[in-house]
Amino acid sequence: MQLEDLLPREVRDTIRAPIERALTLPAKCYTDDGFYQLEIEAIYQKNWVACLFEAEVPEPGDVLPFDIGEMPLLAVRGMDRVLRVFHNVCAYDGCEIALERATNQEKLTSPYHGWKFDLEGKLIETPYWDGTPQGNSDFLAHMEVDLIAVSCETYLGAVFVNLSEQHQPFSEYIAPLIRSLDEYDLEKLGSSVVNGALQTAACSANTNWKTFFENKCINVLHENFVHAAYAISQEVPRLSGEKQRAWKDLIDENYLALEFRKSDFLNTYPPFGLPHLGKEPELAPERTMFGTLYPNFYVSVFPEFIMIGFALPNGPAQTTMRYTFLTNCSEEGSDHHEQVQMLTGMFNEANEEDGRIIESVQRARKSPVYRQHFYAPFWDKMHHHFNKMILNDLEKVSE
Repeated sequence: MQLEDLLPREVRDTIRAPIERALTLPAKCYTDDGFYQLEIEAIYQKNWVACLFEAEVPEPGDVLPFDIGEMPLLAVRGMDRVLRVFHNVCAYDGCEIALERATNQEKLTSPYHGWKFDLEGKLIETPYWDGTPQGNSDFLAHMEVDLIAVSCETYLGAVFVNLSEQHQPFSEYIAPLIRSLDEYDLEKLGSSVVNGALQTAACSANTNWKTFFENKCINVLHENFVHAAYAISQEVPRLSGEKQRAWKDLIDENYLALEFRKSDFLNTYPPFGLPHLGKEPELAPERTMFGTLYPNFYVSVFPEFIMIGFALPNGPAQTTMRYTFLTNCSEEGSDHHEQVQMLTGMFNEANEEDGRIIESVQRARKSPVYRQHFYAPFWDKMHHHFNKMILNDLEKVSE
């Protein structure tokens, strides 16, 4: 289906209008499977997408299958310790190469017809292909039989892939996030690992990925109405006086964030009991934020920790997020397991509160009175920008 069929030009014009008279995406953009499929093609198959944590594939021979928009992919740690991502498809039989997580693998074997590949994706054996145990595959030399690699990069312990053959350099993609962390000493960061396993948490919501995105970091006003911890704070809503913001809309290319100073919200957030991440021992960072690197990488940046996570859609009305916490590991033997457990509990509670609301919004989109909505210019600058980013990507594949 073409974009013009789903979003006629006159509707797109209302979305691109100045915020004072602009309208949001219409309801069908959150419920229609045709629109969702177009988004997968235009957004999730064209941009850098966060998809797993590097610590989930830590050792040579570790293999981890995963999906992005129902596309099967495979992460493999080679004997050279390089992490690679491949399309999880055998060229001969079309079956996935790996069906489940595995460790200590010396080669990859297709479960359907036994084709074998080394950990760099090269075909090395085709047993019984020509009727012999060894299988002579010389006549396949002119065919594309190796596993097809996917562009893969890591940052802050997260793995990003780009499924497009021609794409933005990762250094350009990640640059806005790097700029936002200029006060932080990222060399101090370490993951929370217990008994050799990365400690992660997850949340799911029966809602569209765009609603998840909007609520997670760029919807500022909802905090004191949705979250119990914010409702009792005199510092929320984030105003220092009448029409005086105590936050900043950070819009830097593909990075959107609610930015604020930690010192302005000392009575809102509890002490975390962790050493700070500043570059100077005596000077903790002030720049604090909830941000999203479009389309699906999330960070919560505090002077004492950084939460990293990624959300992936599973159809028009299902989104799942996985996240973990990075803390200061600069001191030898430092173990912040108890503090990470506390943080996980706080974030889980907030995610449950958010989930209740964004699932309600998704249900309401089935109503005939839910069409396009409008913005509060004082609060919704990032939401307005986000919808225009989506249109930009959709129009690129429709040109």
